[in-house]
Amino acid sequence: MKNVLPICVALLFASCQVTKDFSDFRAASSEKALIRWQRKGKSLVYEGVCARSAQGDVVVRLYKQSPAPLGEFALESNDYFIAAGRLVGRGWAGPASDAPANFSTWLAFLSAYRNSASLDAGSRNFQSASAKVTYTKSGGRLKVLSASNPQTREVVSAVFN
Repeated sequence: MKNVLPICVALLFASCQVTKDFSDFRAASSEKALIRWQRKGKSLVYEGVCARSAQGDVVVRLYKQSPAPLGEFALESNDYFIAAGRLVGRGWAGPASDAPANFSTWLAFLSAYRNSASLDAGSRNFQSASAKVTYTKSGGRLKVLSASNPQTREVVSAVFN
């Protein structure tokens, strides 16, 4: 019986999802956007801040009448993905390739945002592994970016200020 307690404690710690601290992120550039997140039959609009680091990491923070973000999504240059905050429930962190399917639309959005400097100007769309990505780019800047996943029926769209 006394061997059960250490095993239970070990299982508890093993099952806890490790998340990184967003405070380590240092933005080299950022832009404000209105972000519409449609999921589970609901569509909500948030104030957002999309940022890139010099190392190629990207972070999107969602706000709604609050100085603290309600949701944070990050994709690091090594494809480590983080989802945290009240909007994402328990959150998740780990290699992007292992991310739960319900984060696939955010992964497509973050990946397109990270690579937006290399996107051609104009209004275009392309298919990522899990989502259709549509964007409008003018004057070297993104104006609109959207990722939609027909399997999860989720859409993440940003209109940049």
